[in-house]
Amino acid sequence: MWDSNIIEAMKTTKYLNTMLAAAGFCVSLGLASCEDYLTVLPTDKITEQDFWKDKNDLNNVRASAYRQFATQAVTDRIVQWGELRSDNLTLNDMSRTNIQNLQQGILMPTEGMFDWSAFYTGINYCNLVLEKGDIMTEPGKEVDPSFRRNDWNTIKAEMTVLRALYYFYLVRAYRDVPFEQESINTDEQARNRHLPATLGVNLLGTLIGQIEDLNAQSIFPAVDYGNTQDNCGRITKRTMYAILADMNLWRGCMLLKSEEKGDIVLGEEGDTLSSAECNALSNACFQKTMDYSRIVLDEFQADYDEFLEKNPNSSMSQNKDKRYPYLNRFLFSGDRNVSDVVYSSIWGTGYSDECIFQLNYNGVDLVNGTPGTFYSYVENNNLKTGQMVGSSFLMAPSENDADPATGFGRADIRLPETFNWSRISSNPPVFHKGLASSIVIDDMKEMSEGCSASWRSQKSMPWPLYRLSDIMLIRAEAIARLNPNAAAAAGNVVNEGFLLVNTLFERNNPKLTGTGGGDEDYVSTRLDDNYAYNGTAKKGSDLLTLVYQERQREFIGEGKRWFDIVRQVEASNDTKSTLSDFISLSTSVRNRLRLLYAMYLPIYNEEMKVNGVGNGGKLIQNPVWDRYTPNK
Repeated sequence: MWDSNIIEAMKTTKYLNTMLAAAGFCVSLGLASCEDYLTVLPTDKITEQDFWKDKNDLNNVRASAYRQFATQAVTDRIVQWGELRSDNLTLNDMSRTNIQNLQQGILMPTEGMFDWSAFYTGINYCNLVLEKGDIMTEPGKEVDPSFRRNDWNTIKAEMTVLRALYYFYLVRAYRDVPFEQESINTDEQARNRHLPATLGVNLLGTLIGQIEDLNAQSIFPAVDYGNTQDNCGRITKRTMYAILADMNLWRGCMLLKSEEKGDIVLGEEGDTLSSAECNALSNACFQKTMDYSRIVLDEFQADYDEFLEKNPNSSMSQNKDKRYPYLNRFLFSGDRNVSDVVYSSIWGTGYSDECIFQLNYNGVDLVNGTPGTFYSYVENNNLKTGQMVGSSFLMAPSENDADPATGFGRADIRLPETFNWSRISSNPPVFHKGLASSIVIDDMKEMSEGCSASWRSQKSMPWPLYRLSDIMLIRAEAIARLNPNAAAAAGNVVNEGFLLVNTLFERNNPKLTGTGGGDEDYVSTRLDDNYAYNGTAKKGSDLLTLVYQERQREFIGEGKRWFDIVRQVEASNDTKSTLSDFISLSTSVRNRLRLLYAMYLPIYNEEMKVNGVGNGGKLIQNPVWDRYTPNK
């Protein structure tokens, strides 16, 4: 007799194949017509009437929503959209003209990297679960006695947040995108769905409101799934607050200068908000970021305190009275050939205490192929270079500057954690963060000396989306944006912002000292008791600059740098100053990106063929990139 789990898996696969014919290929409009794909549908498909009989059916589709997020079709685009347009990496393989054009500010709508269909496939999974879960658990009409409304509400919150995260990536990449809340599972449905793009700032407002409406009813994702893998790889209540903090930070920036941008921003009742109302709402969003980030940080603190209470003799106890980050704050012993225990804890284990949400891979049927494509891979225990390498300006300060404005300082452990490189080598900086399972630093005072590393298979390498340092810097940025002209003082909120950023800097520069600490080559005023900002007056605007410098060092390769720049452009509505002050781009690239919508992507040309206004649809091509549309 076949195992019941195998039967369930076959049943699920057949049903999902049917559903995806429309959902993954037609609603995303990657084909000229849905019939192109329907010709290859299995003839023994499971129909909808045979599915959704118990909780397992729903959980299998829920798992598919996560699995879709971890596919290379999604993670490749997180890198292409959020990383490769920035100054973090340069092209190593010059045959990749598509990436060369991307980095030169020439975005062709015909390039497959602009196809958003993989994200809408994931959204469709979420929509399907949200629809069917409500039906399956309707009081008095439950289809599975063991699956009732209270059980469903936890999954409902989980899927609502996951769907919001899918859309959040699309908003950051395209700004205005179609907002589909209904599942698509037939050819006819897909053919008849021609949705216009929703303004990004309004879409974020809707997504935030949907989650907050559930919160108001005390409907949350699970706090603990009972194992570390799921606690890192599924949406938890903590993940929800982290994403709410991030989305509110973004919405707060997008609300600013709304009149100058020509945006029609809608209020909760559908009324058009004035410029003054948008500014007030922006501050409210930044305050929400403060509130949600505080919840997350307090939870980390509580976990840390509980751990120390249970393990009073732990090596972590020596840091009990230290400031953020609470976890994995170990002291390094010695100066030469030092094992990087911070890296091993965060990246080497795969399930760090600092993890909030990540994509998990088993390396067999779910493989992480993105790092090997763009960054590096291991072959015969040797590190091989991918399409990209580190930008040289990031390494330059490491030879003589302890506290540079940009790039890695001489004692910043994030240099060897991120790149396999040394100043005496002629090889380019090869990105290896996450691919290395452990790192031994040659000289703790001179990171340009390089490191040695042990390798893991990139196939099973986790992909972090949110971790503790994210929340620290998200909170610090919200403080800066709420208080741009306020000076830091002991005990006030601006000082807290500097405390957050500089404590992260301190952890990553364990051999630096404050003023009067010894060797003047290893002194930073950022580590003084008052956490001065490089000896100058500390204002919120200074804090914002510092946050962006620290975010670049902390998150290289994680698909965040370009989105950070876009967020600043939204806040200032000034591409010229942002591209001059916050990022290192050539003059020619800056000149091509003079307009707000130049910061965003074109809609894929195949999508426009089906859903563009000139073809009976409702989508309008990004006006900056429309000139590259064929036959224009």
